[in-house]
Amino acid sequence: MSDPITGFSGVIFDCDGILVDSEAPWIDLMTDYLESMSAHDVAAEELRGLTAAESVAYLQRVYESLGSPSNVRPPTAAEVDQAYSVALEHVATPMPGAPEFVAALSETVPMAVASNGRSGDVRGLLERAGMLELFDAIVTIDDVDQGKPAPDPYLLAAHRIGQPASAVVAFEDSPVGSQAAHTAGCTVIGVNDDPSIELAGEVRLRHFAQLHFDSGTRSLLVNTDD
Repeated sequence: MSDPITGFSGVIFDCDGILVDSEAPWIDLMTDYLESMSAHDVAAEELRGLTAAESVAYLQRVYESLGSPSNVRPPTAAEVDQAYSVALEHVATPMPGAPEFVAALSETVPMAVASNGRSGDVRGLLERAGMLELFDAIVTIDDVDQGKPAPDPYLLAAHRIGQPASAVVAFEDSPVGSQAAHTAGCTVIGVNDDPSIELAGEVRLRHFAQLHFDSGTRSLLVNTDD
């Protein structure tokens, strides 16, 4: 059991892989693109958490580094957005423990979502998972000039819930997302059960069951031994 996390006045969550189990469709999509370019030695997990535009830039670099080995060029950002939206249409499974944890915080601590996803995708995921109405603000890539790893989504989300980023606890599962929250000045809690994925942050958890919100003291109790 680590020391309780206190002194925060707001909470911001990533969406994909934190609140909703929607990382797999993205990884599957990136795997398909890489394989179509014959980039068999590049792991799709390297593109975890990137925006569509960032993923296209990454794929273009891979394509060029391999000497353009196939006739299939990298997709456009619009094509990635469209394909991912289709892949998400029936995704509705929340991450383990996320609905219960969010509900415990609801109406006690201002909460927001900060995502690199498109607004329609993010809102649809949260609605199907039964959590949309629990948040005070939703910030997506459509609301900012730069997505993660830039701090813009977290800074705007903190502003929209009326809190300085330094008083916010952020939950992230990807390297680019955790870096964005860290750069914004948030206290970052990484939640990912894959120890090979490095996350910036003060606390690293495998799942939300390792957290408990004490409404009386407005503190987060963290059990890293669970």
